[in-house]
Amino acid sequence: MSGGYFDRSTYAMREIADTMERDIARVLQPKPEKEHMDYWVIYEKDSFSSFHNYNSYMKFASYEDAESFLLRDKTIIKAEQKYADLFIADDIIFQSTTHNMSDTPDGEQIPVLYSIYHCCYDRYPDDADVLELSDETTNAMKEAYRQMLIAEIYATRVDWMMSGDDSEESFRERIKGDLAEFEKEYAVKDWTFLYDE
Repeated sequence: MSGGYFDRSTYAMREIADTMERDIARVLQPKPEKEHMDYWVIYEKDSFSSFHNYNSYMKFASYEDAESFLLRDKTIIKAEQKYADLFIADDIIFQSTTHNMSDTPDGEQIPVLYSIYHCCYDRYPDDADVLELSDETTNAMKEAYRQMLIAEIYATRVDWMMSGDDSEESFRERIKGDLAEFEKEYAVKDWTFLYDE
């Protein structure tokens, strides 16, 4: 018969372990050099409940370049202080003199607002599939993988015994053998091996 008592659900344990194994391998893969990103963008708040990039996500080399571009539109001026708290940004806010936000509370007239935001961060190039976790977390995931496979061994052996494939004595012997074999393999496991899905 080869099992069936747990309705083949032990396979899910293996799938979880395989996913953890792939994630651990991704963490341990050599990582490409990060690129330093340093630019300015303009955010537009034309709705009370959200904001978005102004003018198709243009990037500017400096604050001055972004401000100069924004103020080329003569209908945009420095914002009144009372509007500063309506935007996520902490710095200088600009406002439209001709357009108001949509969905404002109680039909209040609030001008469309703009903010110039500094983006400065390091990132992996070309949207590289990089997973970064601390060594402590990675080691905990290795132990989680180990425990999941030990649980799978126990569940499989119980499944076979309860399905009538193994006697109680065979159940105990096979668990002992399966665990010993697993621990030998685990001790020399190559965690960096990343196989195709």
